[in-house]
Amino acid sequence: MHAGVYIHLPFCTRRCTYCDFCTFRLDETSLKKYHVVLKKEIELFSNGAKVDTLYFGGGSPSLYPLDLLQELFFTLHSRFRLELRECTLEANPWELTLERLERWKKLGVNRLSIGLQSSDGEILKKVNRPMPPDLVERLERAVDFFDNVNLDFILGLPGENRINVENNLKLIERLKPAHISYYMFDSDHETDLMASVKNGIIELPDKDTVEKLHDFIVLSLKELGFTRYEISSWSKDRISLHNLKYWKNGDYKGFGVSAGSHEGATRSVNFDSLGQYIDSIAAGKRPLAYIRENTQLEELFETLFMGLRLIEGLTLSSEIFPADLLERSVERIRSVLGEFLVIEGYSIKLNDYGLDMSRLAFERLVGIMEEMESLFP
Repeated sequence: MHAGVYIHLPFCTRRCTYCDFCTFRLDETSLKKYHVVLKKEIELFSNGAKVDTLYFGGGSPSLYPLDLLQELFFTLHSRFRLELRECTLEANPWELTLERLERWKKLGVNRLSIGLQSSDGEILKKVNRPMPPDLVERLERAVDFFDNVNLDFILGLPGENRINVENNLKLIERLKPAHISYYMFDSDHETDLMASVKNGIIELPDKDTVEKLHDFIVLSLKELGFTRYEISSWSKDRISLHNLKYWKNGDYKGFGVSAGSHEGATRSVNFDSLGQYIDSIAAGKRPLAYIRENTQLEELFETLFMGLRLIEGLTLSSEIFPADLLERSVERIRSVLGEFLVIEGYSIKLNDYGLDMSRLAFERLVGIMEEMESLFP
């Protein structure tokens, strides 16, 4: 089986107020120091695995200097057996210049994931994410260069309404990208935006409005020829192969500050402190904030948490998990979550109601896992 590799490039020119990712303000000194250490981490802790998906996330990977990005490719080629079917780079509209598009493609990038979030300039101003005045021209240039482009949107930002959602859909219809990610804004994280909401400085759209808009988006994307294959993902025959490794609880190796890995049953996460990350690698140590060998119960439920995001669901393998664990888990899941699921043997998926209520379904799934920990320690 081929693995995936994730590279975290954390630098941004500004921090969007809804963001809870590990990011740092771009400055040349910090970036060059980070680059040296990141290459060293790859050199020290790669395992020579066969790799068929590579993902540059952030942060704003599209800001990364092209010559340094080329060095990362050289380092990865020297430490892994790269047989890439998909190489994704996250990009902001501001960096969609002719020079960058040409160089990215020449380096081996074959999929762009563009963080649009909204086509409404007023919404973007409210979350500290200004758009370029020639946004549409930049996006058209990107889809002309790459036949596999994803556009990222967030539903539920301040000022969201039917008109700007319709405009987002018109833009999708005009550009004809291969893939759409349309995420519901998650208000649970401690972000600058949520601090403003709690302090009464700014308002989010009400829950009923967001739910109705989401139903409208689901229907409209279907009419535009997109197939929904994951809770927040739609495709025209170009599903995200790298993200599929996450959703199927496969193997992937993460490099860079805050990057996570899943190798066999071992899950690990790097430090999100830039200082700790750099100091650890300088000492020749993996920069781990967390590492754990999952129990079979934990692996089973992680497989469920991720696989149930897929519209097709998942099939739990009797070759991987003990029969007693499978039987008891599926029985308990059926009794607690039956209204949300379609269950046939060990094959499980969310039904239409479950897709709408997925957050509640996942919360209850956590409770089931906690119940069973005493039976399968």
